[in-house]
Amino acid sequence: MQLSSRQTAILLDTHESSVKRWCNAGDLACSTTQGGHRRIALADTIAFASINEPSADVLLLGDAADLAIGGILTLRRRALKPELLQTIRQWLLDADSRRVSALVRIARAFGISLPVIYDRMIGEVMKLVGDSWAQGAFAIGEEHRVSESILDVLYGIQGAVEAHVSDAKAPVVLGTIRGEEHVTGAMMVRTLLTESGHPVSYLGRNVPEEDFLLFRRKHNASLICLSATISRSPEEVIESINRLQLLSRGEEEFNIAVGGSGAKGAERLSHKIRYPSRVRFFDSASDFMAWAEEMLQSKPIVENETR
Repeated sequence: MQLSSRQTAILLDTHESSVKRWCNAGDLACSTTQGGHRRIALADTIAFASINEPSADVLLLGDAADLAIGGILTLRRRALKPELLQTIRQWLLDADSRRVSALVRIARAFGISLPVIYDRMIGEVMKLVGDSWAQGAFAIGEEHRVSESILDVLYGIQGAVEAHVSDAKAPVVLGTIRGEEHVTGAMMVRTLLTESGHPVSYLGRNVPEEDFLLFRRKHNASLICLSATISRSPEEVIESINRLQLLSRGEEEFNIAVGGSGAKGAERLSHKIRYPSRVRFFDSASDFMAWAEEMLQSKPIVENETR
């Protein structure tokens, strides 16, 4: 694979002028196009990094470097190749979250946003794992191992974006619904909101409705985010939403966002929600963030409480 000077600079975490200087000095092998543009082989970039930049993330990709970097370069235009998704899945199954974290950091360095990474990379791998488990190809322990490896990656991202939090941004309360033990989706939302600057009261798994409301009141939050997987029935999701709205009667109105693999099924029962205009369902990180950023800058919808 051939890279431009800029792409090579990103992989070496340096400035493009340094790459050009190394090429001119013969320290980094390169060729030149007819138009005079430098082209550096990925293999030569990796060889250079192994000697001069031993902490470069590209070195963690090993034999999958070509596949991984090629996937990143096309990620903004189309979904990842199945071969790369399978490779990521295997890394997670092997508890090698370092490689997945390195892949995510490189993707971000190339300007790919977290919502796109979640929708087109992590989300697709999670679907692949879910399908494997449903087909009996994965044991429960293997499915749990992959989930925990993904959480390792997400906690690393959370640590990297914590500095973005601003008191000037609207606070958000987030957790999984009562009875829900899977927190991967909730953690993704946590990192997205944190990177966007919002203080997030992250309550974790299996959160009673009363606790969501306790923290909403404490921080005067206008948004509660609920995460639910298909392990919860659509009826259970609707019940949690209605209980939140019932227990908060007489308080300032707030909005509810529901995400995770259980959101789509629950949305089909949205006609059973007490105040449906205050609730939105999402199966896309990009769609959620576009909506949340706009909503959090405005006041919640006021609706007739006597409905």
